[in-house]
Amino acid sequence: MRRVRGAFWLGVGVALSSGWTGQVHCQSSAMKSGYLFIWTGDSARKVSDFLAVLDADPASPSYGRVVASVSAGAVGTMPHHTEYEFPADGMLLADGWAASRAFLFDLRQPAAPKLVASFGSVGPYAFPHSFARLPNGHILATFQGKGKAYAPPGGLAELDERGRLIRSASAAGMGLGDTLTWPYSLVVDAKHDRVVTTNSSMPIPSWLSAPTGSWRKSRVDSIVTAQIQLWSLSRLKLLRTIALPTPAGATPIAGYTANEFPAEPRVLPDGSIYVNTFTCGLWHLTGIDGPAPHVALVHTFPRTPHKLCAVPAVVGHYWIQTVASLPGLIALDVSHPAAPVEVSRLVLDGRFAMPHWLASDPRSSRVVLTGANMGYVLIVNVDPRTGRLTVDRNFRDDRTGAAGVSLDGRAWPQGTVARAFVHGSLFGPR
Repeated sequence: MRRVRGAFWLGVGVALSSGWTGQVHCQSSAMKSGYLFIWTGDSARKVSDFLAVLDADPASPSYGRVVASVSAGAVGTMPHHTEYEFPADGMLLADGWAASRAFLFDLRQPAAPKLVASFGSVGPYAFPHSFARLPNGHILATFQGKGKAYAPPGGLAELDERGRLIRSASAAGMGLGDTLTWPYSLVVDAKHDRVVTTNSSMPIPSWLSAPTGSWRKSRVDSIVTAQIQLWSLSRLKLLRTIALPTPAGATPIAGYTANEFPAEPRVLPDGSIYVNTFTCGLWHLTGIDGPAPHVALVHTFPRTPHKLCAVPAVVGHYWIQTVASLPGLIALDVSHPAAPVEVSRLVLDGRFAMPHWLASDPRSSRVVLTGANMGYVLIVNVDPRTGRLTVDRNFRDDRTGAAGVSLDGRAWPQGTVARAFVHGSLFGPR
């Protein structure tokens, strides 16, 4: 299972957790965001990684077509997380996880994107993973390694966009030993002066020659985490480690239960927080600004031994969850977060196997979906009244006419990519 888990996580990429921002999602196509930005790699690791730009305006005659791309100038970085929401200044960070590098793209002119900077290790930390924008315009990033190696303990760092260190803090302590300290994703709740982070290791790809001092792949794959952490944002100080308890009476699937491998935290419309796990549990976190934060399991999603749950999105009062065992998406009404209710289930055909990454359009009720170690990009509509999920069949591949766009077998300025894999993806304005 550990080997399969590693193959699943590493084959795809994911992005930043910035959480719900309170936007009202509008159904009018005139209000929908105009572009999709797709962080893409070559499975053969021969062609440079790149950011692809697709037309995402349903009113456009070129809806779904590739508009532009920009090379990262680096091969085989394993494109992983991007920011989940389009940054206000149009400068997007994207994580090339296996290379321990982040890339900054200028998207102020989306049809003419530019690479403007990249950075790797920052201060005492390496292997940046996820990013969140702060009210002051800086970046808060999780780092999974120390020094230049992929080895714990990792930490949090506040940076400017170019990767210059402002301040940092270790995730070790408060009940979490060094060997379990692998900061994965995060959400910022500035209103309550809090940050919530998850802890899960990223298994090392078999092809990667990791930096000196890194843990061996077998050792990384042996780690099982079940902890989230709570921080003061203003002080960038770790306040406590919260263990997700093993569910009472839970039957392990392939040896794992729904509290293990915490994934993505998100702020809900009522201000509380959900954290999902790769083992398909959904946990409700409350009281983060008080003396006794509380976490409870409120839902479990279907899971089979080798098909897990991954990145969610929040659209209005709906939690949309990727569920690889379907394969597809499940929508929960989270109007009452302590008792979410399933309202829709979208089962996808075989072309869209291993759904993994989601990001919502802040200007409409739709999400972009990409798959683990897959080359497809799919848009799914979310009915704002009922939560019903439907594939946007107008978002089509210009070569086949089929719903969804494949980046496989396309020629790019840097070369032809026979089998692409896409990970972090997000909507942006025209």
